[in-house]
Amino acid sequence: MKTDLDAIIVGGGPVGLLLACLLQKRGLSFRVLEKRTQPLAHSAAIGITPPSLHILDQLGLAREFIDAGVKVYDCFVHGRKAKLGRVTFRDIPDEHRFILSLPQATTISILQSHLGTDCMQTGCEVSGIAQHADHCVVQTSSGELTARFVIACDGARGRVREFIGMSAPVKPYDCHFVMGDFIDRTEFGDAAHLFFTPTGSVESFPLPGGQRRWIVQTEKRLDAPPKGLVSYLTHLRTGIHVPSADQVNESVFTPRRFNCDRYYDGRVILCGDAAHGMSPIGGQGMNTGFADAEFLAEVLAKPDPLALLPAYNRFRRKAAKTAIFRAEWGMWLGTWRGRMRSVLRDVILRFLLCQGPVARRMGPFYAMLTIPFNTLARVPQASLRPHTA
Repeated sequence: MKTDLDAIIVGGGPVGLLLACLLQKRGLSFRVLEKRTQPLAHSAAIGITPPSLHILDQLGLAREFIDAGVKVYDCFVHGRKAKLGRVTFRDIPDEHRFILSLPQATTISILQSHLGTDCMQTGCEVSGIAQHADHCVVQTSSGELTARFVIACDGARGRVREFIGMSAPVKPYDCHFVMGDFIDRTEFGDAAHLFFTPTGSVESFPLPGGQRRWIVQTEKRLDAPPKGLVSYLTHLRTGIHVPSADQVNESVFTPRRFNCDRYYDGRVILCGDAAHGMSPIGGQGMNTGFADAEFLAEVLAKPDPLALLPAYNRFRRKAAKTAIFRAEWGMWLGTWRGRMRSVLRDVILRFLLCQGPVARRMGPFYAMLTIPFNTLARVPQASLRPHTA
């Protein structure tokens, strides 16, 4: 059957739009369906790692991203009473020796600006998907579309998994956070700072435009945090005065983790947070999704994509499992509360961050240079088994 499109991408977040740009570069036809009509009021993901910058290099977009963001070369780690050390990206084995800090809204804006004008529909919600031997039919609030493949980039709470009967056990972490972006009046410059204290953690990251993000750990989820809470807890735990009058936005989150048993069903494929979820510690979620998109774009551009979907499933699940474990390790250690646990954490972190071979591994580790199987080209050819029905 002749279809409208090669692919329908459900979800116009960073991963969905990056996938769209990659498909556009490869000459495939597609449509991005996004149910929102307005951008998010706050920015979630901000860290873009070197492997993701290399994907943007393929599109000729890395320079535009770098010019819009802040290069973070160092992350200083503080314990109960003193600085414990730093994670530096200055010596990592990559041409991009930094983590790029860029608000998610800007990432979306740049990617969207490089797509054709008729490639995206906003205010369009998917209500059902029917699969056939050689195509899919997608029912939307704007009508019916057909495509060879449907890619779910609709996030951890998206509905595409529900339509195809695919689920994964979601495990929330027993910790909660409030974050806010502020006018930056510190002298931290382009460095990130992590403060681990007996009463909870405080994280601080530079943003473009003279702003800085502060994230504070709370005892319970606060859907409506008291005014000035981020400022209060930051000062209480670090001694740093962050005026509440300088706050420009606020949001709350409780991290969750999951990894779907299977990343595709027939011609419907999961990508990014629709396939896996992890703690934002280390900024690995969006970047893992970017790698999914790169791998999947290569698969969809091949003569027989169905034959390569098992490889996508196997190797991207393995990569996500690695990223989830690393994020979980960081969450476990970083959210310890109480004096004795804090003393033990200081000892562990001082050992990890002191000069030596372990410390030198921290930069590549957090820059995600050691996550396996980012691209189809890195997959052993013997693993690309023929597709069987």
